Amino acid sequence: MIRIISLDMDGTLMKSRFVDRVWMEGIPSLYAEKAGLDFAAAKEYVISEYARVGSDRMEWYDLLYWIDKFGLKIGKDELLQMYEDDIEAYPEVPEVLDQLSERYDLVVTSNAAREFIEIELDGLSEYFREIFSATSDFREVKKSPLVYGAICAQMNARPFEVLHIGDHYHYDYESPLQAGLDALFLDRKGERSGPEVVGDLREAAELIESCI
Repeated sequence: MIRIISLDMDGTLMKSRFVDRVWMEGIPSLYAEKAGLDFAAAKEYVISEYARVGSDRMEWYDLLYWIDKFGLKIGKDELLQMYEDDIEAYPEVPEVLDQLSERYDLVVTSNAAREFIEIELDGLSEYFREIFSATSDFREVKKSPLVYGAICAQMNARPFEVLHIGDHYHYDYESPLQAGLDALFLDRKGERSGPEVVGDLREAAELIESCI
């Protein structure tokens, strides 16, 4: 019986504009100013450096690493606050969290660094019993089955008591299944179909409630 529902953050609870602007506008624009480049040239260089490091290394997710690497005169909190007006939850999120939190313990399981999670979920944190960052809390660059197992241990839950919902087919669907959790794949683009594929969180909540 499910008693804990785990939710991914970006692409599941929150739209991606805030994160995209921090990485693809904020850092390039600050580097352009520092290096005396136009924005397009600075962005091209910054993206090439992102690619050089790659998403399989912890540095990829570390905002302070990139601020230091590019010699930017700004704190990570100040950089995040520059774009906080772009933080936006998907429309159904408050309603669904209200509904699910009456029956289940809710947690966030995200690949994002904790500083991103905290600012993005500032207005929603009251719904969640725990917030987990794969990179900040477990030093894992992806949400592996080991991460999901560790979360179950921290929640004092058996894997079959936890359901995860997220929008990355491997890391939010296949990976939790491999760890023994139940999972729903959130496909907002409508590219997949199947009994465990949902189009939004309202549909996910309806499916969960219908299975009780």
